[in-house]
Amino acid sequence: MTSPPRVRLADGFLAAVTEHLAALPPERGGAILGFGGTAHLLVSDTFGEYSPASWLISEELSEAVGVLEALAKGTLMGTVHSHPRGIPDPSWADVMTTAKALKLNPHLDELLIAIVTEGTPREFDVALGDRHRMSVHVLRRRVGMSVARNRPVRAAVTVHPIAHHLGGAGLAPDFHVSVDEALEGRCTPAYPPMVRRADGRQVLVVPLPEDHRGLLFVDALHPVVSPLALRVDSHGGLLPQSSPWDPTQDAARQVQGLVRRLRLRPDPDQWSRVRSLVGSLADQRVLVAGAGSVGCRIAEDLVRCGVETLTILDPDTVSRPNLARSVYTSWDLDRPKVEVLAQRLRDINPAADIRACALALADADLEALLDGVDLVVMATDDMGEQAHLAHWAYARGVPQVACAMYRKGAAGEVVLVVPEADTPCWNCCVGADSRSGELRPDANYGLGGRLVGEAALGPAINLVSSVASQLAVGLLAGPRSLAGQGLGRLIAQRRTVGLVSTTPDWDFFPDAFGDLRHQHEPQSVWPTVEARDDCPICGPEREAPLSREQGAEFVRQLRELADAARSDDAEAGQGDA
Repeated sequence: MTSPPRVRLADGFLAAVTEHLAALPPERGGAILGFGGTAHLLVSDTFGEYSPASWLISEELSEAVGVLEALAKGTLMGTVHSHPRGIPDPSWADVMTTAKALKLNPHLDELLIAIVTEGTPREFDVALGDRHRMSVHVLRRRVGMSVARNRPVRAAVTVHPIAHHLGGAGLAPDFHVSVDEALEGRCTPAYPPMVRRADGRQVLVVPLPEDHRGLLFVDALHPVVSPLALRVDSHGGLLPQSSPWDPTQDAARQVQGLVRRLRLRPDPDQWSRVRSLVGSLADQRVLVAGAGSVGCRIAEDLVRCGVETLTILDPDTVSRPNLARSVYTSWDLDRPKVEVLAQRLRDINPAADIRACALALADADLEALLDGVDLVVMATDDMGEQAHLAHWAYARGVPQVACAMYRKGAAGEVVLVVPEADTPCWNCCVGADSRSGELRPDANYGLGGRLVGEAALGPAINLVSSVASQLAVGLLAGPRSLAGQGLGRLIAQRRTVGLVSTTPDWDFFPDAFGDLRHQHEPQSVWPTVEARDDCPICGPEREAPLSREQGAEFVRQLRELADAARSDDAEAGQGDA
């Protein structure tokens, strides 16, 4: 004997059916809307034609379902209606009506037929109050089978205690709406709850009365739905907040804790130990390109210093090698880096507006990304694409801080670019023609010219990225702040590149420091850098930044030149041999 299909129903939906259908004489009916395969909303047909033994579905019900779906209140899952006592299953007319609905909705694979009647629940039925029961039947689309032979199958019901969890936190959204209410536009954001997508799944969002924050209920395959906290950002996107759920503990108390978390406003005391150094950075907007071991650290430093608006750009997912020297954990494996990092930053400051963009620089709209930005942090592993971003940012007068590690993490570079102060651009400082290119890891020519991920200790990477973080915070805080007071001297003297050694006796450092025996790693040198007279970015004959299409061609040409240089080096090596 095959097991019956399982259908998931929210307890709030069952309460609505009990109140608006079972409490009235048969027949009464309505549509079922759901999210993620869970039925949660009853749409009662207030325009239907009813008799003690029939329900003629109104055209207004179909219209109302369309309106509610467009308002993101749920997706059509079927119908529910009451029968006279002694008729607990669908009639032939019910099956034909549902089969016709399937034919009219080719995007649906199945529809539910739920029947409410008086009597003791049978196996697989669900009780509605003390006197009624409801059976649920699944009518699936069967290719090649005539409508007359397409029979529904009784389903076993799993009840999700969503309303119970919400009620424990003092929230009571309605899981019912009538056709006239839907058509007259009486569906506020909280009535009924909205259905959104998060992490590729449909979820139910229940806004709190005080503000735009809400609760996120993720559909699960087991009876207990674990709620996750969320905020809605200024772009209307969902911002999940990490919220461990313990099924052994009281559900209502845990939801109460989530509600308190969502209502939490940033405590001014949170920045009491940095405010005297940086002032307030809440209004500053930062773009962080690259969420690897360098970018993730700088982004976290900025948020911990009070930056509240941050865009993170990176196309990669978290892999196991990332766990050795970044902020990511084993729970984050195979997830987009930008989403994981964004969630971490919101956990630090729930008020932060973090935008996650899982894109490569070559695929991004740089003009839109740079709109209104006060600082760009460049920490990518594709130098060609980074050069393109640096060109756009310089042309728009946006300050930049770039950070990159050298081979084996033995040293790294930090670049400070302030177009308004006419500092040299990133390309003049550390571009392809500079010695910096010789010190970076080799490019992986099989993967588009990105730098190879070399062995390097996390503390060494953190050391160099912390220098970049200090520059970034100083730029945002301004030269009159304690955090930024040293930047004026560096910029005035054109000492805008810092070479930071994380190992003793690195490269030319022994010559630079001579016999100063008190020196050890870390060490840093800040040489003077001058712009090239023929530089098209910061020189006298500056060019406008490339368009998106031109930028893609620019990056392609850079990679071709790099490939040619690599080939020439290989041939020269063979000749020497």
